[in-house]
Amino acid sequence: METKVERIQRDLETLAKFTSTPGKGVTRSSYSKEDAMAKEYLVSEMKKLGLNVYEDGYGTIFGRKEGKLKDAPVVMFGSHYDTVVNGGAFDGNAGTVSALEVMRILTENNFENDYPMELIVMNAEEGATFGPSTGVSNSRAMVGTMTMGELQTVKNRFGQTKLEAMAEYGLTPDLDKARREPGSIKNFVELHVEQGPVLDREKIEIGLISYLAGIGRYTFRFLGKTADSTAPMSARKDALVAASNFIVRFDNMIKELGDEVTGMVGRLDITPNSNQFVPELVEGKIEIRTFTREIVQKVDFGKMVKDLLEEVSKEFDLPYELQEIRRINYPNPTGPSVMCADNVKKMEDICKNLGYSYMIINNGTGHDSMIMTDFCDTNMIYVPSRNNGVSHCPEEWTDYADIKKGADVLLHLIMDIAKEGE
Repeated sequence: METKVERIQRDLETLAKFTSTPGKGVTRSSYSKEDAMAKEYLVSEMKKLGLNVYEDGYGTIFGRKEGKLKDAPVVMFGSHYDTVVNGGAFDGNAGTVSALEVMRILTENNFENDYPMELIVMNAEEGATFGPSTGVSNSRAMVGTMTMGELQTVKNRFGQTKLEAMAEYGLTPDLDKARREPGSIKNFVELHVEQGPVLDREKIEIGLISYLAGIGRYTFRFLGKTADSTAPMSARKDALVAASNFIVRFDNMIKELGDEVTGMVGRLDITPNSNQFVPELVEGKIEIRTFTREIVQKVDFGKMVKDLLEEVSKEFDLPYELQEIRRINYPNPTGPSVMCADNVKKMEDICKNLGYSYMIINNGTGHDSMIMTDFCDTNMIYVPSRNNGVSHCPEEWTDYADIKKGADVLLHLIMDIAKEGE
């Protein structure tokens, strides 16, 4: 059995039409009119397959095919279909469409699954819609870490809270009904475009993920005092000098921790940003990436950052501010999201049998799979991103033939893990 590239292309091109910015990429924000149009299309395609289509208490859509085993945990596969503003047609959507095509092939070929299978279609993955650390919300609702407090407070670019946007969309969330019981999901599998240049550069067809790095984010500010460039050096309160010292010390401290973690200050905003005036305010963004769960357990990164800021603040006699950018109910930073190793090995064998080149690849940012790894056996498949791996923009591109190859790997993995004893 194999998937059909023509249907994958048709689905993706159809979804790309549901945008609020025609000609300027795909804009399909959560709980928008375009979201509803895409949802209607996907549900109609799922119903054609005779699936039991239902919606959970968070608005996530599922298409269920029962198996021979009663009351057994479900094999779940799919992705999201929302986009950022002026995004592309492939991020999330490639995984959603591939999962739909896999379910088509299994249904058309009368595949007899032992475990129940569910195609999952999610509409609220992009954190850009409601701000930092508000994404991957369908999966968080499933595992029980979404909170009503978040729904009532975070806002989109129109000033609506999640709750208000949901109400306008016609959805009244019920987090208790959205929450899955531990052990109720056997596997969660997601296909995604790489959003990076590695597969394309190396001419590799399939990326198999063994883990996704954990992430931690902080914002710091040093508060100085503006002055003319003629001000005496001894009298200055230069926020940029303090921030620069902090950055160097932070870099050295991260290096001392070894290869289990990386960290950097990747952005600075300086006020006034002029060669004529002493900087009175510097705001910096810290990003930390973790590669082992042990490093998160043995290092208190929040305390480490705060202590270092205190040290610099005292030395330069400047006040500071520190803000954590974290997801509710999750540590900052999180540990890495480790995929099911047995299924990675199975997919290696599948790639060999299908004649597809592959590599283990562990780059990437947040995906719903990241949330699911602590709840059930989880796996991800990457397909190549063209145009040097750009994503979240109109230039985002993945060849339909490449998506078909990833969908074939997904198909054969689902056929394996949906059978008893596998």
